[in-house]
Amino acid sequence: MVLALALACVAAPRVHAQAGPEAGASQAEFEGLLARVKQSDESVDFLKLRRLYAESDGYWPYRDDAEDSMRAAYDASNYEEALAIAREILARNYMNIEAHFASTITCDALGNAECVAHHGYVARGILRSIASSGDGKTPATAFVVVSTPEEYALARVLGVEVLRQALIRADDGRSYDLLTVRDTHTGEERQLYFNVDLALTATSRIFGLK
Repeated sequence: MVLALALACVAAPRVHAQAGPEAGASQAEFEGLLARVKQSDESVDFLKLRRLYAESDGYWPYRDDAEDSMRAAYDASNYEEALAIAREILARNYMNIEAHFASTITCDALGNAECVAHHGYVARGILRSIASSGDGKTPATAFVVVSTPEEYALARVLGVEVLRQALIRADDGRSYDLLTVRDTHTGEERQLYFNVDLALTATSRIFGLK
């Protein structure tokens, strides 16, 4: 299932996304799009959804503490428990991609095709919108992300292990996370750039920083 998500992500068409937040974004607009996502609406613009999320009241840039318990339950083949934890996480934050990953593979183990289809749709939508923003090879073509978990989710489906992470500020005034990664199949090391301006702006907002 993860391989299928990775292939879908890599195959997405490229578009050039700006790093700044959309003008006129609102909580109501985000909630409206999210309601459509929960109905598996294929016409949802996930790039817009993610940007609105970064401006929303429910934005959270970090992992959910329950993710470890969710993974442990799945690893122990306690699929019902893992799914229940994933649903608790999504009730707090429906943009948590790890919970959508877990729901997809857990529902697959439970034989729930409808559940697999929905959570796979959300995970692919998030991943495709990240992949369409650049190729990660240079600061100019950096992937645009709204949280650190998005970086690690994309790295995983691309089949690379994160070795190091560094926050850098480029001459263009933008901020980037530079991940040094190793290909899990070839052992080759390379670097991936992620534009984190949206994430830093949103994090400063929720913590009242300037």
